[in-house]
Amino acid sequence: MKTIARVLIVSALVAAQGVAVAGPRHYDRHYHHHHHGHHRPNGAAVGAVVLGLALAVPLIAMARQADRAERAPEVVYTPPPAPLPPATVYVPARGAPVVYPRHGQSAEQQEFDSRECNRWATTQSAAMADAGVFQRAVEACMDGRGYTLR
Repeated sequence: MKTIARVLIVSALVAAQGVAVAGPRHYDRHYHHHHHGHHRPNGAAVGAVVLGLALAVPLIAMARQADRAERAPEVVYTPPPAPLPPATVYVPARGAPVVYPRHGQSAEQQEFDSRECNRWATTQSAAMADAGVFQRAVEACMDGRGYTLR
């Protein structure tokens, strides 16, 4: 667009200048030109200049607009930030509960039941990823085997 506009501007100005310079010509050998020390432009020359400017001014404006469009900063789409993950609630780890046998189990039996409950807790969903889930699974198992936990 910019190159086309500039070519049209130059063409309009050259054409206007050519018409203005050409002016009327008198080829009669008896035509005498009287010089009075000043020149008045004839109507055709003034019309050609006006016509040239009438064509050139809008074309100049178009070229400037094309230049501004080329220099305009490119609009870049920036996606919104990703949503934050849900907040996690921090629950301080509690110490291991004290286990009391409810049915008179021996220390060896309590140790065996504790190992079995730990092994069973590892099979529960989310127990390996969440210590709280693991602890609750162990406690439920020990309660089911007849122990009181505090």
